[in-house]
Amino acid sequence: MSDAALIESLETMFRQVNTAIYKYGRSILAGMQVSALQFNALLTLKEFGSLTMGELSKQLFTACSTATDLADRLERAGFVERVRSHQDRRVVSVNLLPKGEGIVDLVITERQVFLGEILKQYTEPEQISLRNALEILTKRIEKADLAMQSK
Repeated sequence: MSDAALIESLETMFRQVNTAIYKYGRSILAGMQVSALQFNALLTLKEFGSLTMGELSKQLFTACSTATDLADRLERAGFVERVRSHQDRRVVSVNLLPKGEGIVDLVITERQVFLGEILKQYTEPEQISLRNALEILTKRIEKADLAMQSK
């Protein structure tokens, strides 16, 4: 297999896996009346902690106005709270509340159960090989991502 064919094949498979896991998570969220963007915001806040509106919009690749509307809906649902900075009242941070963290934890746990069921079809050596290969790939992608960000 040529390098180009391998790269195309891997990229396609990663998209397919991502789509399947995304759909599974989305099916869980549908019953909770939480949109995919709302979940991504909650997940981002869990991963990065308290963020300003500008930081949140940057992490979600949305306009500030979209992030503000999103924060409004999440705050009304009791998933997040907004806190004004004591040093500069113009700065507003968004904090994840326990109810929002519970949504993230539930979806992540259910995704892991789903993945665990699939992995039962692998032998233990196959599971270890898959984890090791993905670990190496993840580290190299993160390193390349950091290099791109510093440019």
